[in-house]
Amino acid sequence: MPLRPDRLLLRLFRSLGVGGLATLTDLMALTLLVSGVGVPSRAASIPALVLGAVVQFVGNKRFAFRDRSPDWARQGLQFAGVEMLGFAANALLFDLLVTRTPMPYVVARCLGSFFVYVAICMPLWTRIFKHVEEA
Repeated sequence: MPLRPDRLLLRLFRSLGVGGLATLTDLMALTLLVSGVGVPSRAASIPALVLGAVVQFVGNKRFAFRDRSPDWARQGLQFAGVEMLGFAANALLFDLLVTRTPMPYVVARCLGSFFVYVAICMPLWTRIFKHVEEA
């Protein structure tokens, strides 16, 4: 049974919160690697995205979708597939933004990641996690 629109909106807001935490994790890792360690921003982008993806998976499964199924392996593999697509889109978009615009790398990450989230990831995640109706 499809979720009511108000439940879908609530799920979207919870997922946006998880996305905010994942993005903060990504930005902190990116900033630490670039400004703290001296890794070039394009190289630092990859491990920062991976760390954000881990936060995104656990947060969406447990909090946004409230999926309590024990199907971590299957969902993890499917989520990894979506994230590979999102990862490639994020990396490409980040590279385009930092090489073809004067945009600071942190702004480029925020804009690029938000676009990839809305256009690719969230729609596909709704096919991975069990749709648990809130009481």
